[in-house]
Amino acid sequence: MKLKFSCLLILLLLLGSSCAAKEYETAFFAMDTYMTIRAYGTHAEAACAEAERAVFDLENRISRTRETSDVARLNAAGEAQVSPETIAVLRQAKESCIPGVFDITIAAVSDLWGIGTENACVPAPEALEAARATVGIDNLSLSDDGTARLSNGAQLDLGGVGKGVAADLCAEALRTNGVESALAYLGGNIYALGSKPDGSAWTVGIADPDTPAAYLATIAVRDTSVVTTGDYERFFMENGVRYHHVFDPSTGEPARSGLRSVTVVNENSALADAHSTALFVMGLEKGLAYCAENQLDAVFITDDRQVYVTERLLSSFTFCGEEAGYVLAS
Repeated sequence: MKLKFSCLLILLLLLGSSCAAKEYETAFFAMDTYMTIRAYGTHAEAACAEAERAVFDLENRISRTRETSDVARLNAAGEAQVSPETIAVLRQAKESCIPGVFDITIAAVSDLWGIGTENACVPAPEALEAARATVGIDNLSLSDDGTARLSNGAQLDLGGVGKGVAADLCAEALRTNGVESALAYLGGNIYALGSKPDGSAWTVGIADPDTPAAYLATIAVRDTSVVTTGDYERFFMENGVRYHHVFDPSTGEPARSGLRSVTVVNENSALADAHSTALFVMGLEKGLAYCAENQLDAVFITDDRQVYVTERLLSSFTFCGEEAGYVLAS
């Protein structure tokens, strides 16, 4: 239900687009989330169909839960011949990993916790340590002949980058089919293609972590992606403690970084996806420093309701979280 509310939030913020251009919208469920693509122009319907097909094709190749997918076969056997498209995704995902904060070989850890399933629980320390020992991007090797190999019991989980790849594929499909104005909402990943039909910027909301159906800020964007990682998306409670789905690879536990959410704005949605998770795990101080060093645009929301915005985003950022008790940090 949280995903539906978040989707509604974004769509409501975007309803100000012009009705003059021919509009087509498709909605579907893929990659464990609700997705919506809205496109404008003569070829909007065909373009949306191609974009939707690209998402399903990707899911069929990288899903961990579909036994015939390339990633599922690789996880099961430790070695597999995979498609050129999957090799390209795996190379991109591997390059996006940052030691200690973002790692696609986290699957054994995430499976052990089971967050988002009926079996979610705090694992025994011994089991957690054994799972954590399998994590390490060096455990994944990729060959030019299309062979992928896993070592040391490692298992892949592309959940931290997959929707970003999907958003990039959507944008490519839309552009290729002649669409210049579109909005793709893929769960926490949004791709705003071009501008609204009237030439104005798209307006994307940043959710209030305590009330995800409401927003505490908006960002005006054109031709870029907006990706949010938050501790409110999937979690469970045990003995009064909240356990969320964003894991710290160095501990194998949900990250305790002092942050509630991180939003990254970048034209490369896969990069934004990976970095929103990495910055969340880093925490505010290290995250801001990393953004400055790597010219990343991001919004950080802390446990104590402080909102930090990197400098280049300030001109397109509108804060409206005062009544909810948030403070825009200077």
